[in-house]
Amino acid sequence: MSNNQKKRVLIVEDEADLAVVFANLLDVFGFTSQIVDNGANAREIVNNEKFDLFIIDLTLPDISGIDLYRDIVSAYPAYKGQVIFTSGMNISDDLNQIIKDDNTSFLAKPFSMDKLKKVLDKWL
Repeated sequence: MSNNQKKRVLIVEDEADLAVVFANLLDVFGFTSQIVDNGANAREIVNNEKFDLFIIDLTLPDISGIDLYRDIVSAYPAYKGQVIFTSGMNISDDLNQIIKDDNTSFLAKPFSMDKLKKVLDKWL
């Protein structure tokens, strides 16, 4: 990817207002994004488009964010570690292990613009 191409982020978030906040902030930080509101739509779009990063809510209506991430990485191993998990809940032992093993990130809700920027710095 050349330096002038914006990195693409798939936002998987069922809270529409929050998804738009993510998209707007990502735009400010130089990313382009696409929003889906459930795991089924995320899997479908990942089969047809390429992304540099995923922001995945842990509590989606049809699948856990952890299971969605595992499904994506199982089908496309190159995406391993390319995720920021988000949640208003505490981190589970399962998620802690994924963060350690796959070098992923976690962003607690609610979050500030500065906290999002700090997590995104890894991909800038």
